[in-house]
Amino acid sequence: SSAAADSYDNDEEHLPAGQHLLVDIKNVNSAFLNSAERLAEAMVEVVSLSELTLLSYHCHALIPQGVSCVGVLLESHISFHTWPDDGVITLDLFTCGSGLLVPVVPVIERLFGVPQDGAGQYVPSDADGTTSKTYTPREEDYLEPPRMVWSHVLRGFRPEIKNGWRPLEADIGDALGMLELDYKKVITTTVTPYQQIDVVDVISPLHGSIRSYERSVRPEISTYESAHPELYRPNRMVFLDGIIQSTSRGDEAYHEALVHPAMFAHPDPKRVAIIGGGEGATLREVLKHRTVEEVKMIEIDEMMVNTSREVLPGWSDCSDLVGSTPSCFDDPRTDLKCEDALAWFIDRFSDETGIDSSDDDADDNDEEDTDEEDGTDEYSLPFDIIIMDALDPQDNIEFADALYSNNVFLDSLYEALTDDGVFVLQLGESPGGSDVAEELNEKNRHQIMSMVEDAGFQSMHIYEESHCGFGYPWSFLVACKSEACRFLWYLNEAEKSLDIQYRLLPTVSGQSPLHYFDGATMRSYQNPPKAWETVYCHRRPMPQSCAKYRGYDKNTVNYSINDFEVRMSSLGEGAGRGVFAKVDIPAGSFIAGEESSKKLHFSHTTTELMESLYENVPEFKELGDVLRYTYGYGYQRNLLADYEYYVDSSLLTFINHGCNGTNNFGEMHLNTTDAVYSNEASIDPTKVGKPGTLRLRTTVFDPVVDRRSILFSAGNFVAKRHIEEGEELFQNYLYFVTDATLWVDEVMDLKALCRGEVLSHTIKGVELEAEDI
Repeated sequence: SSAAADSYDNDEEHLPAGQHLLVDIKNVNSAFLNSAERLAEAMVEVVSLSELTLLSYHCHALIPQGVSCVGVLLESHISFHTWPDDGVITLDLFTCGSGLLVPVVPVIERLFGVPQDGAGQYVPSDADGTTSKTYTPREEDYLEPPRMVWSHVLRGFRPEIKNGWRPLEADIGDALGMLELDYKKVITTTVTPYQQIDVVDVISPLHGSIRSYERSVRPEISTYESAHPELYRPNRMVFLDGIIQSTSRGDEAYHEALVHPAMFAHPDPKRVAIIGGGEGATLREVLKHRTVEEVKMIEIDEMMVNTSREVLPGWSDCSDLVGSTPSCFDDPRTDLKCEDALAWFIDRFSDETGIDSSDDDADDNDEEDTDEEDGTDEYSLPFDIIIMDALDPQDNIEFADALYSNNVFLDSLYEALTDDGVFVLQLGESPGGSDVAEELNEKNRHQIMSMVEDAGFQSMHIYEESHCGFGYPWSFLVACKSEACRFLWYLNEAEKSLDIQYRLLPTVSGQSPLHYFDGATMRSYQNPPKAWETVYCHRRPMPQSCAKYRGYDKNTVNYSINDFEVRMSSLGEGAGRGVFAKVDIPAGSFIAGEESSKKLHFSHTTTELMESLYENVPEFKELGDVLRYTYGYGYQRNLLADYEYYVDSSLLTFINHGCNGTNNFGEMHLNTTDAVYSNEASIDPTKVGKPGTLRLRTTVFDPVVDRRSILFSAGNFVAKRHIEEGEELFQNYLYFVTDATLWVDEVMDLKALCRGEVLSHTIKGVELEAEDI
């Protein structure tokens, strides 16, 4: 890749730039630290093994103790100072050459980290009077070995690299530059044809110490750490071209957040495709679903997969899943393809031509896999779920731009999904409330989100997770081809937890296969974060919903519930009771705003359950009374999912329908006086469909509306025109219907009621019948 291959060119030594390595070591042998001769020998050997050129050096023994040394290098300098009584040496090495200094760290540790006698052992004091047979190790008797902390930073000025960066100028440079980390160790650095892979272990004082880690790996000594070693392991960090991709402390939170919201938004995911995901952790999470029959993992870099097998075994560990294999890569449901995912999807699911493959020869020798029984290309079968676990959208490199700005590729992903398919991708670091609008920054997020919407996805959900181990919240996008996914997306905590229990495979250990995701976590993902709404509203021109729907207007007068009363409706017997104003109400005023949050709410799943039990189980026929109450006094909404019911708990529940376009009361965000839908008498429901209560959403993605769905559904009622004292309030019941199957019947009922007829199946009819009895 451009980031890795060109990290340091041959002319770097001529630039006004360099590398600076700072090393501090404690618990070092005091005799060694007080010997100028031995220290000088170590310095000369470090320079030699580092392939640097020593021009001259001078070491000076201090009185009463300590040594200071300086070596002049062709590339710059090396220097150090010692404190023998304290067992401490501090060293710095600066070079202007092209050779990397990070590999020098273990050399310095070996040559200068000379241990004290008995280091790493429990040494009882003579006063104890104990013997080796009776001695119980105590922490105060432990003689610590040398401890080293170090920092590597780039210094000076280098020319900018177009379409990329030097790895050490990215996240890995920040990690290696932290002197305060108790422990840092580079596990591997691998340069592949596509990228540089770095794996680094660190221990942060925020999460533990090197001593705690040492105690955790000594099971023969009874300590809390040895009983819970998994809590004290170093944090293994994975970097691609210097950009952090995953950490062992955040692996589960990140990958469970990426995979499971999308998987549980589909009722029965069988075929899943993963784009990227070379670590194997995304695959691991997908394979936990018992419904999954096949996973196509398309990762361009085979060396990434091999490196993961070797140094990241926990990321692809399926050993605890009943019926799986020790490595998820070997699970029989896994079909790993080391190919260019762009070309793979475009070739199979698009009639257009996308960009050139990043590896022109990637598919030259590949043969189409076919089903031998019928000769069809099995890879042309659509997927239920597609997961993009590739580069971050904000990565400023050519391939990331191609991945997130190629509408042909995105359209091919859309076509590769089943009709109720779900697409999910990570969107990188979450925005902050003070960020500019997404389309004005240099990230690819706005572009990919616009393409998702343009492709035809009907429901988009953004959420963020702050425990991924990146130091800041991380954002994800789930996009559904059908609005039907909203039914599952908005399940409550208990329903989602039950879904998880039924869906996931059992484990050998008997423990939950999930370590982070559960019903409560999913509940926190259901609404977009506040910062996404704020950044959305930074757009110019400002979206309509930002100007109209972000809370109550404090300058608008609210008339409380005490300004209204209930009397028999002016519409006649068939209408029953009605609500009347006790004072004049100016047009646009809020009406009983304090009551809008007190409605009885029957969620979409509750409504479905009640209707199903009433229709199919004789013992639940008494639910008919509840349903009649809900239908008669409530109204439908489908902003969240399918249809749900709200019933006003105040006297506003008695507001009648305004016949012949006389409605004067309604929700602020609905145009209930619309020319088409203002009068039930003029509507032919067989020719005109129901009004869309989602018309307040002008785009598929609108975080303002999504964050306020309950507010929109439950109320925000205003006077649609001036209402005089003593005048009855009327709503437009045409906007109460969201179930298209009920539209014709509901309109015909309204026509009958407005003609003065009493309908026996309505609440009004039941009430009047009871009064007659």
